[in-house]
Amino acid sequence: MSDTSARPGGPEPDDGPLDPAQLIRITSLHRGFLYQHLYAVGCLLRLGAAGAERLLVERDEDIEVLLPGRRLYLQIKTRARPLRGGDVNGAVDAFSAVRARHADGGRPGHPRLVVVSNQPPGPGLTARTTADDWPPDVTLLTPGGEPPEPWLPPAWTTLDEAVAWCAGEAARVPFTSLSPHTLVWKLAARVVLACTGHGGQGFTANELPPLYEQFVQELQAFPATPAPYLPQATEPDLLTGARVRLVTGFSGAGKTAWASHAAAHSPEPLTYFDVATLPAETVAGSLARELAARHLDSRARTALPHGTGTDTLRAVHHRLAGTPVAIVLDNAHRLDAHDLRHLVEALPTARFVLLGQPRPDQAAFAARLDVRPETLDGWTADDVASVFADTGCPVDRPTAERLVGLTGGLPLYVRNAARLTLTHHDGDATRFCTALSARAHTAPTVQDLILAEVFDTLDSTARTTAHLLATAEVPLTDEEVRRLAHAAGLGGPACARAMRSLTSYSLVQRTGTTATLHDAVRSLATEYAPEGVARPVEEALRDLLAPTAEGGGTTLPRLARWMTTLPRTGRTEELLRFTTHDFFFEQSFAAGLAPTLRAVASDGRAAPMDRFDSLNALAILAQEADERDVHGTLVDDLDALVAAHPEAWGTRERSVLATQRMARHAHTGDLASMNAAYLAARAGNADGSLGSRVLRFNQARCFFLAGRHEQADLLALDVAEASYAALGLTPEDVLGAGPEELRALLGEEAARLDDVKRLADCLALVVRCKRELGTSHGLAAMHALKFYHLAQAWHPMVGMGQEVADDFVGIGDLQASLDLLEQTLLPLTERYRLDDLVVGVRAQRAVVIAHTGDHATALAELDVLQRYDVPPGQAEELAHQRALVLRLAAGAPGRPS
Repeated sequence: MSDTSARPGGPEPDDGPLDPAQLIRITSLHRGFLYQHLYAVGCLLRLGAAGAERLLVERDEDIEVLLPGRRLYLQIKTRARPLRGGDVNGAVDAFSAVRARHADGGRPGHPRLVVVSNQPPGPGLTARTTADDWPPDVTLLTPGGEPPEPWLPPAWTTLDEAVAWCAGEAARVPFTSLSPHTLVWKLAARVVLACTGHGGQGFTANELPPLYEQFVQELQAFPATPAPYLPQATEPDLLTGARVRLVTGFSGAGKTAWASHAAAHSPEPLTYFDVATLPAETVAGSLARELAARHLDSRARTALPHGTGTDTLRAVHHRLAGTPVAIVLDNAHRLDAHDLRHLVEALPTARFVLLGQPRPDQAAFAARLDVRPETLDGWTADDVASVFADTGCPVDRPTAERLVGLTGGLPLYVRNAARLTLTHHDGDATRFCTALSARAHTAPTVQDLILAEVFDTLDSTARTTAHLLATAEVPLTDEEVRRLAHAAGLGGPACARAMRSLTSYSLVQRTGTTATLHDAVRSLATEYAPEGVARPVEEALRDLLAPTAEGGGTTLPRLARWMTTLPRTGRTEELLRFTTHDFFFEQSFAAGLAPTLRAVASDGRAAPMDRFDSLNALAILAQEADERDVHGTLVDDLDALVAAHPEAWGTRERSVLATQRMARHAHTGDLASMNAAYLAARAGNADGSLGSRVLRFNQARCFFLAGRHEQADLLALDVAEASYAALGLTPEDVLGAGPEELRALLGEEAARLDDVKRLADCLALVVRCKRELGTSHGLAAMHALKFYHLAQAWHPMVGMGQEVADDFVGIGDLQASLDLLEQTLLPLTERYRLDDLVVGVRAQRAVVIAHTGDHATALAELDVLQRYDVPPGQAEELAHQRALVLRLAAGAPGRPS
């Protein structure tokens, strides 16, 4: 394996950047802006001590400071390498015009230019600045250098140094209730706002104390933000151009924490107002007093009329003319739509962010104010893994995704789940998930306690409908919901009424023409099953999913759900038909059906062929999980079953048994027995037949398992050549051909996806053999990738795609490698829930990014991935990749492939 991959994760691009190089340039640009803004903050924090009169941003230079009798011009430069003459020439030349303007009296005071940079000067620039002709009123300030004026901040090397230095200065500001870091970020936000020209571009020394006081008053009202704060997926801005926004979510969704965190970084003053404990009739008056206290002087406050709350609120509005007002109103669901509308209308120029839980009249209120309800998207699997790791219960990627599904990713529910995993399940998150899914957990969860209150407000029809959607698990059309409801004894109108009720509480989520139950509610809703409907509902679900499943046009989640209904409704033999195809074992749901397979395999009353297929499927699953002892036991069971029913087996079964025997002998290194098993099975397969090719491929794979890479390579090449011929193709046909062109070449053979998949497997084995032998595989990886795509074998396609990404790095085409990883492989892992491959693909991508020079982004990504619980081999690979990135960051050469 190369340095850029860590084994393991469509054809369609995702919403990521089309040009990662452009993203790198944009990131560097914004780092430079932030360094400049923080330097302005440092100047502001020392403005009084300097005796300065005013600080200006984005005028003739990045920062200008007006002092008695003089004027400083500060040019801020950030670079990734030592400064060169070309970096400062423009500033020095432009300063000549500024100097002339001061000399002719156009501007008062003596000018001075200070160029501040995070990098030291290179040899050429050092020689220039020490030469006699260097302007005496131009100073270069770099890390470790002495500022030309003692009050000026030093030049910092990194942003972390900048924040730490500014926080140290902010700690001297006499407002103990305001944390230094918060003051730094609030000032930085004000600097950013000033740089846009909003409200002027200057700060005077005497206006800073009132500004600090405003920050203190504002932040004291907001609840404390959880530390550390983990942003939710795609968090929106707190303030936008919209006058009224409605952000809804269940209790525990993190709405208030989001608003508090965003407020700490907002450049505008905000009023936080919680109506949770206020009688509805007092809300308007209380809000009026809050706004008056924050925005009006004492004379204006005493002149307010004595009247109803709404009248006072309108009077405050008139006296606030021209003053920007933004209000975060929490627990808005406690007010009815009528009262909320009057509040909003009484302050027609104020901006409102309404935070609340879903409620039935939400749609009417949103329509009246012409707003669209927004929701927070919850935490991602990365965040869940981080929370569980901090709690002492590390989880792998599939379990983290499962936890997102069970909790909806809602922050309070995730944190509570982590604590319960530690205290009630010995830190085993898989056990917790199983117990919660089966409603077998004994410790109540916060999630259940909160959502049970919502369910208590529903009528029995709505609860039954919620149970039906929870049983389905997958999105359903309205017609499919009605069919399930009919099986449960509900009529169409009753079902439609129930769906409207569930939607009004945001328990049902709609995407296009389908509806599904909110993830956080699904586990709880399974408890609300009317008596006697479980079997008919399961049968109805099986039947409504079956047509699309058998037609081949279904989505994988629907196919997986359909398969789980088969054994529960007496159709196990239909499930076993799928276990004879490679497609079955490439799906993430295959391992979850192992209990059903074990039940059939151990059932002496089952048909011998059903028991055979179950044992074979279990053996394949054990081999893929590298459970060699389990695999060996299952092969013994297969031998015993074959011996007990000698009349039941044909050529297929003898070849399957031979394959399992060969794999067992390959694991133990018994090549003689492995060859004997192969020869015994070969006698029943005609030369050149499909069965013969399959058997020879499995022989090649077993040679690879036994460490005989040269023999495996020769056999795999031979089988690949025969497979090309069987499909009527040549390797030359595949060069430059896309999926549609390959389908056209195959003609009627396009339906033979199993044959295409077998050819891809042969080529993939060739690639693995060549890797082990240290020789080139040519275009085998690229061709295997195309055939896996054609066969829709997404799991092996991702693995082979990583090989191709390695090849691109090896020839120095980093952009092609990133394009493949970001636009094809990662979207595939998300679309088809290939959760076991995500960490490996992302780690490989991080290393490729490091090769482009963006070491910080690469290390940040590896930091996230190392929060997951991964197998020892992958943990070692992650550590190796981190070491490689650190070597690249230090300037040492890293092996690209």
